[in-house]
Amino acid sequence: LSWDKEGPALARLGLCDGMAVLEVGSGPGFVTQALLDLLPHALITAVDLDPAMNQATRERLSAHLGRRLEVIDASILNTNLPEERFDFAIARYVFQHLNVPDFAARELFALLKPGGRLAILDVDDDIGGLVVPFKPAFALAAQKVRQVQVMRAGDRLIGRKLWRLLAEAGFQELALEIIAFHSDELGLEAFLPQYDPQRYRPFVTLGGLTEEEWDSYRAAYDEWRTAPDAYVLQIMMLVSGRRPLDACT
Repeated sequence: LSWDKEGPALARLGLCDGMAVLEVGSGPGFVTQALLDLLPHALITAVDLDPAMNQATRERLSAHLGRRLEVIDASILNTNLPEERFDFAIARYVFQHLNVPDFAARELFALLKPGGRLAILDVDDDIGGLVVPFKPAFALAAQKVRQVQVMRAGDRLIGRKLWRLLAEAGFQELALEIIAFHSDELGLEAFLPQYDPQRYRPFVTLGGLTEEEWDSYRAAYDEWRTAPDAYVLQIMMLVSGRRPLDACT
């Protein structure tokens, strides 16, 4: 939903065609495809820990494999890739899941060429956006999801910490940008899959939501999506930094 704003924002940070680009946490490869389209002469390396996700990427983007695309099964914490290989690295909705984000920042620093830039796109739930009309069941579900993520050593407040993480890893020329996208621009239908009750159903079995809370969420969802003033605003934080030309400075 946000790529039409993300792409230009990354370009302003220096992402351009012909670069060697690293995408970590590439998932099923939807953003990988967008990068291939945006940068027709770039070399894209997509890294994800989940072999099933990587296989989906390889199958859908098979025409690019071996020429412009490499897909690697690896953790962001230990990619085994050569140091100083990439001009630009992108981590999208990855750092919120890491128990050692500082280690990941240092790993990405090492993988970038001197002068290369890292861009992290992620959330901070305290400024995550708006859902109108307000539904207490939505707020409770979000709280329970956040608790489950914390139990897995995740952090949905990572956005506020990214600048300091990059600074401590040695990055310079730090920048912070807010990317906002909303239903008046994109249409409410575009956001419905994110709020669909079935998406939250697995959190019942994970010890997050109770059956009663999930039923309340489902009822609130039906009320919300048919409300005449239904509206969604979502916010992501884009924090970036450059590896200095002299890594010792």
